Amino acid sequence: MTTEKYVAVKRNAPTQSALDGEWSQASLYLQVRTKILETIRSGEWQPGDAIPPEKKLCERFGISIGTLRKAVDELTASGMLIRHQGRGTFVARHSHDRYLFFFFHLMGQDGHKEYPAVEFLKFQTTNADDYAANALEIKPAEPLWHLSNRLSLRDEVVSLDEIYIPQALFANLSEAQLRIRQTTLYQMYQDEYGLTVMRAEERVRAVLASAIQARRLKIKTGTPLLQIVRIAYTIDNRPIELRYSFAQTSKCEYRPDVYDRDRNGH
Repeated sequence: MTTEKYVAVKRNAPTQSALDGEWSQASLYLQVRTKILETIRSGEWQPGDAIPPEKKLCERFGISIGTLRKAVDELTASGMLIRHQGRGTFVARHSHDRYLFFFFHLMGQDGHKEYPAVEFLKFQTTNADDYAANALEIKPAEPLWHLSNRLSLRDEVVSLDEIYIPQALFANLSEAQLRIRQTTLYQMYQDEYGLTVMRAEERVRAVLASAIQARRLKIKTGTPLLQIVRIAYTIDNRPIELRYSFAQTSKCEYRPDVYDRDRNGH
């Protein structure tokens, strides 16, 4: 029997053995999950790499295959790892499908999810205000790149994206680079700057369209919009992007709850 070496659970009384065993297993798989994440964050396993076979991982971490699979299952469900039937399990890398199923939460009112048509609007330099500085963990007034895009679904404009990223992380980014890109921004971050977005935090609230937003969305000033504020984080929990999305819910729905179902059915 393989020794479970990462757990240090105190057993206080014989009558607690069953509960302690359950707690040991729960604690252990979380520790294994953390070890796998640390290996990815260290760069030992790069995005797109296959992780070692189960037997080798069990030997490396000193765990049972059941504990390993529970940790890997959770990392797969969260999008950190991807299983390919007959090929193995891989560290996730960005693609159109990954962006669609994990980070794009707008869809038609019929519930159908599809990749949006993205229209580049603006690229300029600006400086971080207090909120951006706090969100991106930088100093106020540090230089940022500001990108503006307009998104459409089925030829209907549905939202605007105002995106802020630190110039220090994206040196030499240019308007031409953004106009000719054939990938998602997150894939560009990964391929050209070595920054892999693995998770995002979002907050939503209702706002009224400004005159500029109304013109770009082809609606009346003061029309209600859904504002989605997203902070995107890398594998090592570094915030690298602050994004404000302004969605017309008369033409689309915000559904962050359906990505798992859609991804599993894809």
